[in-house]
Amino acid sequence: MADELTSKITLTGTAANFGQALSVSQSTTFTCSHTSGLAQANITSTSKVCKIFCTDGDGDVADVTSREGQYVDITDNHGFKRRYVFTTADAGGAATGAILASGTDIGSGDITTRLHLVGGIAVQITNGDEERDILEQLRSAINHANGHGGSIVATAVADEANGPQSTTLTNRDSLTPPFVDKDNATWQDLHSSTNSLQDHITVVKKGEFAAPAILYLRNEQALGNGNADIVYLYWDDTLATNFMEIKGGQFAYIPINPHANLMAYASDAAVLEFSIFGNNA
Repeated sequence: MADELTSKITLTGTAANFGQALSVSQSTTFTCSHTSGLAQANITSTSKVCKIFCTDGDGDVADVTSREGQYVDITDNHGFKRRYVFTTADAGGAATGAILASGTDIGSGDITTRLHLVGGIAVQITNGDEERDILEQLRSAINHANGHGGSIVATAVADEANGPQSTTLTNRDSLTPPFVDKDNATWQDLHSSTNSLQDHITVVKKGEFAAPAILYLRNEQALGNGNADIVYLYWDDTLATNFMEIKGGQFAYIPINPHANLMAYASDAAVLEFSIFGNNA
């Protein structure tokens, strides 16, 4: 049996509000073959800006061979992924920005037997570098023509300091943050990556439902929290501009766009309740 969703919109007002009395009521029944059921998502990501942190900026790395061959994968909003691989200068490893081939020297040896590194971009580090210096070399590799070459822009790392230090990554052609695969990274100095696209909630997957489909959303945070706990929504297309914000206690019904993923993040933190009414693609 098909599911039915009935929505009713009622607008009322006085002459003082509108210059004339207003009373409009519209009710529509929407028939669909599938509902996703009511779900909740804890939203902890608080920005579209992505930062990569090292563990301790002034921490010395006396023997960088322990980092040799470690890597982190980063993807821009067009799906262009690069694997950034650490090489050691002291042992003649490839210079920052070099594209690694099967016979490329990365320091103590080549990568003939480590084919998962082929095609990676070298990040050359030196004995005695601090973690901050290593992060700065990663930043240079990202900005290099052989890296993301401008599709992602990484900012310079601040002067050496105690504790975590970071570089900020932004996609050139989008307001979405880059995707930093911190879960599969082997770089041991990677402290965290905050607000990567990986940290945003996917409310509806691209192509999951055919048009027309309707999404119900509700911010379960307390009503009237002002600018706190706001949920921001955007489609992860090229522009990825925020098109809606839902404050605590507010709800909305919106049509689904099957051509992009619907993403959410929050101003602080929030719990989003949602359900989809529509027809499977």
